[in-house]
Amino acid sequence: MMKLLSVEWTRFRRNPLNIWIISLFLLLLTISAIWSGLAAREFRTKASMPVAQQAATNQAEMHDAPKMSEDAPKSTAYAASSAKEPLRLPALGGLVLNVSQMDLLSPTIKISTSSRHTDGRTSDQLFNPLMHEFGLLDFATVFALLTPLAIIALTYGLVQEDRESGVWRLVCTQTPHPWRLVFTALTLRYGLLLLIGTTASMLAFLLDPESTGIAAAQWLLMLAVYNLVWLSMAGLFTLLQISSGAVAIAMLGTWLVLTFGVPAGISWAADRSSPMPSRMKAILDIRQFQEQTNQQRESLLNGWFQAHPEIKVNGPLKSLPREINGLPATLQLDSRIRPLMVQFDEARKHQFEFMERWSSLSPSLGVILLSDRLAGIDAPRYADFVQAVNRFEDQWRGYFVPLIMASAPWSEDQQKALPLFIVSTDDNSSASLSLSISQLKIALILLLLLYGLRGRFAKT
Repeated sequence: MMKLLSVEWTRFRRNPLNIWIISLFLLLLTISAIWSGLAAREFRTKASMPVAQQAATNQAEMHDAPKMSEDAPKSTAYAASSAKEPLRLPALGGLVLNVSQMDLLSPTIKISTSSRHTDGRTSDQLFNPLMHEFGLLDFATVFALLTPLAIIALTYGLVQEDRESGVWRLVCTQTPHPWRLVFTALTLRYGLLLLIGTTASMLAFLLDPESTGIAAAQWLLMLAVYNLVWLSMAGLFTLLQISSGAVAIAMLGTWLVLTFGVPAGISWAADRSSPMPSRMKAILDIRQFQEQTNQQRESLLNGWFQAHPEIKVNGPLKSLPREINGLPATLQLDSRIRPLMVQFDEARKHQFEFMERWSSLSPSLGVILLSDRLAGIDAPRYADFVQAVNRFEDQWRGYFVPLIMASAPWSEDQQKALPLFIVSTDDNSSASLSLSISQLKIALILLLLLYGLRGRFAKT
């Protein structure tokens, strides 16, 4: 076997086209790894910096939000309730694989006693809709797109050219097992691609200061399996007794279908299994809820004080500051809007899990979904994060609302007793591993099929 590898390596490196393909593949992956690693480093640096408080954003959230009265002191419970830094979804150890998508995810959520769902402005970054439609070229995306193309180029004419020139007939007469030559050539190419992919991946992970060894190991496992799937398919295509050009076109067609067609079909099926709620209907419902709570503002205020007789009011209710007068209406509005917003997150979560279950049909889709899991931007984790934010927001309001309604002065002891937000930084290793295992099963099936048909290589 080692002698065959030595001979194949000599044959491989004497072909300048192979050297050009390997060099170009290494260059592109290295550039992508450096860019992704530096982008992940920059993202983590910004995430660790304190967020500047913007009083205007906290004091004015559309027409129904309570505003601080001009003569209100700054050291009040209301001011303290809006001074909480935005809650941030922590990135995981594989952020370098899909860092650009983190900005599109809105990983920070600002909580206060006002409704965050009715803010007419957005703090998200502006982005190119065309790039968002086709996906951003992070390291995982570049790897998933370029690896099959490199395999197609490196296996072009591996057997077909020798068949066309008559050399393969001579090979079959001189060796009883011509399939060993093909398997040796595929093994050599697998080793080279695995070496390049591992080198570029480790470079990317090393540039990210908070990357983890577990995320790197899971990614390298998927990298090895992904190469194995496509090289097994390339080996099966070499069995076809057609021209080299026809095999290349067939493999390119397979790449297009598996990389773009199948994921689109799975996405369509996921949308049918868990339809996304209508955004227009949600907007109309929110407007209706706002109108209803505005009409019920006085009754909600009276009802709140009746439910809390321990809090006394000095003077008529109409003379209360706006931050107190409108607070019960804001809480009522938020309690009606929140279930609408949760529907969107739950729909995305179910769609993501549906695509995971069927990702074995598309190797590239499995790679992208795994990169989302390792980066911590998958829809199930984000939905869990939003649920944790909602629970903490209820806890936060439960602490501040009585103080605000009682116009109690704010003290340093109260500041020390503030609730703390704790979010899990653990990744779902079992879900990540299941993606690699599903692709590994496909790779083993293809390998067994190739090995079972190995006798067909002797046909000239």
